[in-house]
Amino acid sequence: MIMEIKPPKDVDAEREEKVLKMLVEAMKIMGGPKKLAGMRNLTWLPSLIRAMYAILLKEAGYTYEQIAEKLGITRATVEKMLTADEEAVKKKIEGLTEEDIDEHVAGGIAKLAYKEMRRRGVEEEIESITTTSGALGIDWPVRIASMLRGVDFPVDQEILLEKLSGTKIMGIPVEEVISNIEYPVVSPVDLVKKISEYLRKTGKVK
Repeated sequence: MIMEIKPPKDVDAEREEKVLKMLVEAMKIMGGPKKLAGMRNLTWLPSLIRAMYAILLKEAGYTYEQIAEKLGITRATVEKMLTADEEAVKKKIEGLTEEDIDEHVAGGIAKLAYKEMRRRGVEEEIESITTTSGALGIDWPVRIASMLRGVDFPVDQEILLEKLSGTKIMGIPVEEVISNIEYPVVSPVDLVKKISEYLRKTGKVK
């Protein structure tokens, strides 16, 4: 077997791509390009972008102090962004003016955009799994993917037990399979990969 050698990831470029996706989601959340075009100025935009970077850096394991240093802002500002109540901000979105958008509100909008980006990413992965597995004539990834629609990733064993209980994968009860894979499971593709690895260990697939 020839080992596939993958080039190292450009983490900064990957993070920048995620921020761009989050910006698109934020524009939709805030009423779309037309509404934004009607605002007199966009002085709050840098705060929104910094909040998006702060969320991604926190996800990568950075501390508040490290995020503040990396973004060139204070720890207090990072805390305002990352502790923002996105649900409260969501309720105020329709009547939001540019004067209302401080670090806290920017953090709430960034959180909402992040969640929507993740949701869309999961849906795209599920569609990809469904298409690929269907073409190969393999049914279990399609069944598993369809049962996980609407689930927020990453997921733990408890959530998978709740969502997949009662089904079988290649004749093996799903409870046995998901009890023998590593957690957390970060995406639908990650789940299919880990299940496939377990099936290979049991000799169900080669």
